[in-house]
Amino acid sequence: MVVVVLGGALWLTKQRADRAADESIERALDATRSAIGDALSGRSGALMQSAALVAQVPQYVARIGEGLRQGNRANLLDQAEEFRDQVGAAWALITDGEGILRAKTNERDLEGELLAEGALVGIPLEGRRAEGVWIEPGPDGSDLIYQAVGAPIMAPQSSVVYGVLVAAVPVDSAFAAHLKTNTNSEIVFFAFDTTGVPHPTVATLPAEVIEQAMGVGSGWDSAFADSVTGRLRWNVRGATLVGVVGALRTASGVPVGAYAGLRSRDLELATFVQLRNTVFQAFIAGLALAIVSALVLARRVTRPVQRLVAATRQVAEGQYSGRIEVTSHDEIGELAAAFQRMLRELKEKQDLVEYLSGSGAQTVALSAGQQAQLTAQGQGTRPAATLTGLLDVGQVLANRYEIRKVLGAGGMGMVYRAFDRQLEEIVAVKTLKPEAIAQDSKSLERFKEEIRLARRITHRNVVRTHDLGEVDGVYYITMELVEGTNLKELIRKRGRLPVGVALTVGKQMCRALEVAHEAGVIHRDIKPQNMVVDPSGFLKVMDFGIARRTEGHRLGEEGLTAVGTAIGTPEYMAPEQLLGESLDPRVDLYAAGAVLFECVTGRNVFTAPNVMALMAKHLEEAPADPQSLNPEVPPSLAQVILKALAKKRDQRWASAAEMHRALEEVRTEDTVVT
Repeated sequence: MVVVVLGGALWLTKQRADRAADESIERALDATRSAIGDALSGRSGALMQSAALVAQVPQYVARIGEGLRQGNRANLLDQAEEFRDQVGAAWALITDGEGILRAKTNERDLEGELLAEGALVGIPLEGRRAEGVWIEPGPDGSDLIYQAVGAPIMAPQSSVVYGVLVAAVPVDSAFAAHLKTNTNSEIVFFAFDTTGVPHPTVATLPAEVIEQAMGVGSGWDSAFADSVTGRLRWNVRGATLVGVVGALRTASGVPVGAYAGLRSRDLELATFVQLRNTVFQAFIAGLALAIVSALVLARRVTRPVQRLVAATRQVAEGQYSGRIEVTSHDEIGELAAAFQRMLRELKEKQDLVEYLSGSGAQTVALSAGQQAQLTAQGQGTRPAATLTGLLDVGQVLANRYEIRKVLGAGGMGMVYRAFDRQLEEIVAVKTLKPEAIAQDSKSLERFKEEIRLARRITHRNVVRTHDLGEVDGVYYITMELVEGTNLKELIRKRGRLPVGVALTVGKQMCRALEVAHEAGVIHRDIKPQNMVVDPSGFLKVMDFGIARRTEGHRLGEEGLTAVGTAIGTPEYMAPEQLLGESLDPRVDLYAAGAVLFECVTGRNVFTAPNVMALMAKHLEEAPADPQSLNPEVPPSLAQVILKALAKKRDQRWASAAEMHRALEEVRTEDTVVT
């Protein structure tokens, strides 16, 4: 198996090296094309700028104009030579307003030739500048390539063209050598004959090499057919040259020549060939090392795995204590750390279940609608006969839900235990009393908003909401029925919770908030009354009756959840919520900190004789350190709680996920007893 893996790695490395080499060559060729093109454009542009400046000098224009009017050819030759020297050209010429040659510095006897038909002269006769390639025969009969520019001769503030100035610089061996130095490529310039056949004019390669390379199968025709992306591939003396091709065009855009930038493929591949050989040698060495390492690692891996297997058997037998001693930082170490975290969570959940079992509190059926009942301190559930619009035990709602028991009553409605005849399961039914709608015009909208928001959240730590219905003017919600213990009642009867139990509550509460916030929902009424722990140790967050979307209220909902309206339970409300300001998910984190504070201390963060005094404390007074009320609280847990209770939201945890991670870092063994 090791041989197959290493062999596959070698083959893959070779393929990638070859591909990388080809890509490197392509990038180098593109860079060569750009460098040659930029060099040609730069020369032409500099020459044009100089020519245009000289052609606009009034005294110079006046002398040329006078020479043309008088037919003084000697004067015109002097002006052409001056123009040539000033712009740094190889030669220069002057035509009259008809495009007829009057003077040329490198052919002093040449005169009278009509040049207006060529774009290099014809375009300036129209008052515009022109540039392009100029090809003319040299002394030995071979073609010479020049870069030439043409500028109109006009008097200042006049549109009359007296003539044309043309200047040219040669594409010679010096220029080719300069390009070779800058591009690290071999350079060849070609001129086309009348049949379109290319002939080399200037090159950095020996003539015999070019002659051999341009033989049959050189790829020149196909490469020049697309001079933008064309590629050359020449095989010369056992070596392979690859190159790019670009056209040389006249001022009218007609291709009359071309250039080629060539690189040695063998030299480009040298590094990659060396890498391939090195990889092969490494393959042999790696194979031997792999065999030895496999024997050593097998022993290092099997021992931690055996410990993990033993720990798994202990978990299966219900033993969650113990520690897995794996100190490596590899995958086995990560697995052991994850398993250790799982053991801690199982142990904390077991502690919670055992605590609930020994709490002496009666386990009751709770649902998301019990907030009203639990906040009405000192009030019992009123008999069904005394409330208007109540459903009777045994009554069937909507021909589907058989009412079995009254679970809770509040100012807005009732909560029942019911049997769903269609699905054949027990559910909770929450109704909105007709008189509540009459007294509060927004209660029905809150009722509908509750199910709209709650149905956006699906998580094991959130009570599931099923459906919304209406029968004879009675609106109702069906939801998951949670058999468990209410967190507020648990704290009221037993006082502060053990630190491990409080940690379990806090982590599950943060998971529920994380999911709600990701769904775009702010609960706005997080408190122990809205939490229940089922017999298996799962905490459920319920009652989204006053929740709202994080993006704000919609049109037509002003006053329902609008800014300026403080809705919630004052003991757990953040300062911005008490002030009726705009809210974000961090308002729930403040409430979560208040719940955790109550779990570990057995009391609220603040107490006061009336609501106004309580609000003032939330707005101005710093909360007590939980450690000062319960020495068993670890410093790290106290810091998590106090940060969540920060007055300014920017100083709290940024998200429920961040707060959950902080709780995961808390260790109960860090408790400091003073």
